[in-house]
Amino acid sequence: MDETNLLYLIYGMCIMFHLMMGWIFCVQKKGLAKKLIGLLMLLMAVQYSKDLVFINHFYGTSPLAEHLASSIDIVTVPLYALILFEFCRPGWLTALRAAFFEIPFVLLSVLFMVTHADVFFSAMMVFSVIYGVGCAIWTLYELPRYHRYLKEEYSYDEDINLHWMRGVMVLFFVILSIWVVSNLFTSMATDIGYMISSLIGWSVVCYFINKQELVLREVVSSRDMPCAEPEAGAIATSAQPVDVNVTNAASAPVAAPADAPDSLCQRLVDCFEKDRVYLDPKLRLSELAARLGTNRTYLSQYFNKNCDQSFYSYVNNYRVGHSMQLLRDTDYTLEVIASMSGFNSLSTFRRAFAQTNGCSPLQYRAECRGGCEGANMC
Repeated sequence: MDETNLLYLIYGMCIMFHLMMGWIFCVQKKGLAKKLIGLLMLLMAVQYSKDLVFINHFYGTSPLAEHLASSIDIVTVPLYALILFEFCRPGWLTALRAAFFEIPFVLLSVLFMVTHADVFFSAMMVFSVIYGVGCAIWTLYELPRYHRYLKEEYSYDEDINLHWMRGVMVLFFVILSIWVVSNLFTSMATDIGYMISSLIGWSVVCYFINKQELVLREVVSSRDMPCAEPEAGAIATSAQPVDVNVTNAASAPVAAPADAPDSLCQRLVDCFEKDRVYLDPKLRLSELAARLGTNRTYLSQYFNKNCDQSFYSYVNNYRVGHSMQLLRDTDYTLEVIASMSGFNSLSTFRRAFAQTNGCSPLQYRAECRGGCEGANMC
């Protein structure tokens, strides 16, 4: 297959892939970030189709045709940033903010198409690189804050964390670099290299984004002050017991300090040790606050100040304690124990267990059955 036929084949593959991904994400009924991804995929399919019309003019003596095509394509660059913003700060993006990020690219594109001045095309290339670097730095700064928020509201992080985005950022830098090279040194080889890398990169991104469950940020206004302590008996008791009778008194993760609000402290202990709410793998802070008859802001402050740990750590310490008893007293597999202890996945169970005990669950079981006693023998 010669270089021209390979180029047409890759164009066809890219168009079909982006049309398929655009349809998959656009038909989803929730999540602005996923709809933005769908829109970007459809726009990229249109861009590739447009290139096929002018492809015979791309590799002549003048690069003007490809530069004109690139000046049209460049208006989609802000969509990458808008998607990052919506993932890292759900609800922050508005139409006005989106327009603010889009307008500079539209202006530069129009100016180049009208004047054909190379200075505007060069400005677009430089601005795109600066834009990409700036968004990457912002994202790397924002991700730890996002994950801190998760641990204050959620007792799990499967399919809602954004750890995968760090690798994606590196991948996109590689793709962006190849794209800049393909625009500055126009040839079939550079275009083929860019499209192949882009296709691989977007396949990886779409895989993770399709798995991602979008988090809706709890908007807490200044009026959301700690509420008065509810009367006794406000806790719901709908938690279902498990098959194995497990008590966690020996492995309770915290002991509330003496100056803690006694009423809330006692209800929280009852909720975890009697009702065992931690066995719910999807337990959220707002749900626990409702059970306790308080609000999520007050309860979050209580965990951070009185318990000296996040809601996520508090819940998962109880889950680890539950699993330790199961490891000692049963022959269940690790998958079953993880599920019975409230973990969403085996990998999360292994990681949480190792962080708490300094050894793996299997090592702990072997030590226990080898005659060692206590939770700290590992």
